[in-house]
Order: sequence, then structure tokens, then C-alpha cells
Amino acid sequence: MQDFIINSTVQYTLLLFIPLLFAFILKMTNIRAWAMLGGVIGGVLLGPAIFGSVAPTYWEDIFQGGGAAHEQVMQLDRLHQADILAATKLGLDENSLLQMKADQHYEFSILKDAWETTQWEEQRSLRVYSILLIILILVSGSMRCRARGTATPAMSLSVGVWAAIVPSGIITVMLLAVTEMELPAVLALGACIGAGPWTLATWEKRAADESEVNGALLMLRCGRVAWLVAGTIAVCAAWQVRGAMALLWMLPILLLPFLWLVPAKRFLWLQLFVDYVAIPSVMATALVRINPLEELQFWPILLVILFCADARWLGGIVGLGILGGRTKGDAMRLSIPLVDAGVSQLCMAGLLIGVGVLPAPFALAALIGAIFLEFTAPIRLKMSKMSPPESFPSDSN
Repeated sequence: MQDFIINSTVQYTLLLFIPLLFAFILKMTNIRAWAMLGGVIGGVLLGPAIFGSVAPTYWEDIFQGGGAAHEQVMQLDRLHQADILAATKLGLDENSLLQMKADQHYEFSILKDAWETTQWEEQRSLRVYSILLIILILVSGSMRCRARGTATPAMSLSVGVWAAIVPSGIITVMLLAVTEMELPAVLALGACIGAGPWTLATWEKRAADESEVNGALLMLRCGRVAWLVAGTIAVCAAWQVRGAMALLWMLPILLLPFLWLVPAKRFLWLQLFVDYVAIPSVMATALVRINPLEELQFWPILLVILFCADARWLGGIVGLGILGGRTKGDAMRLSIPLVDAGVSQLCMAGLLIGVGVLPAPFALAALIGAIFLEFTAPIRLKMSKMSPPESFPSDSN
């Protein structure tokens, strides 16, 4: 218990201050997505690629967990190799060697499973840390975004469902068709891509209200409905891997309906904490056990970048188009805020990485996609300022 408390304290200190430091430096350079990029730098520095290479044993004890169990696995592997070598030199027959190897494989698999179980248990502090920060991010999002007016619940539900189902469905179908990835991993990546924005920027609310009356409130509710739908998909994926314990480790998703009720109120210190600490730390925590030099694959990144923005936009357009009453240009302009889901995608990926259902290549793709959404916000801002006749074809033509 004492070692757990010490390791947790070291974890939290490193994951709190190192990403904060780099986020603050990047903020001073006026670079976009400075909070996420600060977390990326902090996570890579604290991860296996750098910290794990310099001090592998200490890194394993602090972040990976299961150091003692890992040593037992390595000792058993060396013992098995020595036994096979000795049996071969003694001239043991082929059948006996095969039986020995089968017995060794069974013994090794039991010890390896115990090692993985120990890792899962000792990583509990990382999961709790990430969950608490994600809850604060969502609470801050509810408090900082105020949209007045009225929006039909049926319309919000319909558009929000389509905004989540279209991107997550496209990713899921494509991966199941062309890869042999397991269903939980595919669903997990689809949930990351389907998560809608929990809050809207000022320009997004203005663009939505200029598109139609009470448009900002409609898009805010649609984004949160999309979050709920994607969260349901994520819980289903986690349940297949962790069983009922998935409900505990996906707690922020279960709290979403209650977080929706948090009244909008400007709380500056909470906003500063989220921007400078929570977002960088969630990113760093997601990366701290991933070695990008080994796990980086370009095809998942390309797939996510291609669909994380346009598929969300398409989902909103489809949902608005089914309801009717809008020109194509108005629907396209109104649904632009649904694309601004970089922080939502980060939070969803952080939860699914923690629960162990999102493979490292998919995790890196989802995190890079979140940064991509942040960097492309100025493009969406320019599109929102265009009048429908100039930027989009109208149904009336």
C-alpha cells in the first residue's frame, strides 16, 4: 500500500507539472492546440520512448506497473530456454521435446496472465486520475457555454444521433471490411470519431444563430446527444473486454446526463485549470504507456484524419436534411459546429485507452485526429462567414 501511494504521488506530480510547463511555453508562442501539444510533449517525454529508455525499471514501476511480476516472467523464460537447450544436448527425442515445450508454454501463459493482471491493478491510479480530469473538463464545458432560446427535443435527438452514427458507422464498417481487428477495438475507434462537441466556441454559436433562429442551442444539444450516443458505443466496447467493471472505468460517460444539468456560469479558475492542466494532463496520461516509435502506423492516422471532420459534418447535414425545411447551404453551415470535437475525441480516447480496449495504433490515430480538429478550426471559421449562395449550392437552384 505504501508503494502504491508513493508511485501515485510521483505519477500525479509528473503528469501534472510537466505537461503544464510545455503547455504554458506553447501558449506563449500563440500556436494553436497548445494545450494538447503540451500534453503530447509531456506524454512522450514521460513515456517508454524517452523516460522508459533512460530508466526502464523506474519507468515500469511508476507508470507501467507489474515490475516484480515482469521479472518473474523473464526469469521463467530464461529457465525454459536453458531447459530446452539442456534437453537437446542430452539427445531427448522429438516427441518429448514437443511435450516439454507445450508444458512450458502453459506455465509461461499462466505467469504472463498474472503479470498483465498485476499491470491492470497497478495502473488503477492512472485511470482514476484521467477520469477525474475528464469529469472536470466536461463540467467546465457545461459551465462556459450558454445558448439561449428553444430547440425541439425531437430535432436535437434526431440530428445528434445522426451526427454520431454516421462517422462511427463509416469507421466501423470500413475497418471490419478490410482488417481483422477485433470488434471491441473497432467500436472503440468509432466511438472516438462519433463523439460530438460538449461545448461551443463563441464564433460557432454566432455562426449557428446566423444560420437559423436558436441554431446555437440546437447544435449544442445535438453535440451532446452525439456524445451520449458515442459514449454508449464506447461502453459496449469496454464491456466486451472488462465486463461489468467497464461501468466504473467509463464513469464520465454515465455521468453525462447529469453534467448536462450543470448551469452555465463563468468560473475563471476552473476554465484556466482545464485549459492549462486538465487537457494537457489527459493527453499525457493517454500517451505515457505508448511508444510512438514502435506503435505509430500511418493508415489509421490517415483514416481518422479523413473522417473525423467530414464524417461528423456529413452526419449533421444528413440529420438536418431528413427533418427538411432547410436549404442544403443552410444545413451545411448550421452543422459546422458539430465538427469542433477535438477535446471530446481526446476525452473519449483517454477513457478507452485507460480501460485497455483501444489498441495503441488506434489510440495514436485518435489523439492525432483530436489535434487535427483543433488546428483546422480557422478553416471552419472562414467557412462559417461565407454566405450560403457563395459557399454552398442551394436546393432552390
